[in-house]
Amino acid sequence: MHPTDNLSSASHWHILGAGAIGCLWACHLQLQQQPVSLLVRSDSKLQQFQQPWSLSGQSQAEGIQLQAELNQSESPISRLLVTTKSYDTLAAVEAVRHRLSKDAVIVLLQNGMGQQQQLAERLPEVPIYVGTTTEGAFLSGHQLVHAGSGESWFGPLNAVAKQLGEAPLRPLLSLALHSGYDPQILNRLWQKLAINAAINGLTALHDCQNGVLADNPEYHQQMTQLCDEVERLAEALQQPLFEQPLITRAEAVARATGTNFSSMLQDVRHRRRTEIDAINGYLCDQAQTLGIDLPHNRSLLEKIRQTHPTV
Repeated sequence: MHPTDNLSSASHWHILGAGAIGCLWACHLQLQQQPVSLLVRSDSKLQQFQQPWSLSGQSQAEGIQLQAELNQSESPISRLLVTTKSYDTLAAVEAVRHRLSKDAVIVLLQNGMGQQQQLAERLPEVPIYVGTTTEGAFLSGHQLVHAGSGESWFGPLNAVAKQLGEAPLRPLLSLALHSGYDPQILNRLWQKLAINAAINGLTALHDCQNGVLADNPEYHQQMTQLCDEVERLAEALQQPLFEQPLITRAEAVARATGTNFSSMLQDVRHRRRTEIDAINGYLCDQAQTLGIDLPHNRSLLEKIRQTHPTV
């Protein structure tokens, strides 16, 4: 059992993943006077945090001095929030593993599925929490644009985290971001996974905004086919999704975020590796273990892999 006497609001948070989401949480922790440091891999990245940042959009603040330090620093890490891309998770945490204190807690806030369970297997003694968010943000120079206000949920992944409950997460839950704690967090992760599987890959394939999927008959049919397969897999796994059909929820999300460019489409446009393997790829892997075929998800996975290499 990990001690709980070090779970005060003054716990120092380290954030692994200095992209838009990592910086959004860093800014809000800083605004709440919570000690926080971003972890970066290089001196050049470290230089980006030498001058103040501004926060605009849904959240607004000027002159935020974000603290950053190199991964290889020696100061101990007791609270680690991981906001890297899913495929970087294991290597990123391994790079700072030597710094984890005896009472360390890890929180994963990412897209996709699979990497969370792999990390839990690698670090069975560490309380690992997972989260999902619909907050929208992007970086522009030294400005962080909080483009869309959403909601976030966090909960325990492994047994040691379930023992501790929500206490280690209180600083995250008290921020001016709509956040909640859910002991059954995997249900929410599956809901996010299902929506991402229906939307992200198709927008990357067709190079379109989210809303086009709902308005274009051909794309809408493709989205429906993906949703039907995901529901079939979820039923086989006895994994609840939504009370309404998945396509109904996916269409609503596509329309509500109609002018947005999905994170996967942005990755494709910037020639970055996509997270298709942690989304549709994860679903295909789960289906294969059950002897279930997901031809439309598999086809989308292969098309994205062929067009946009994943290594």
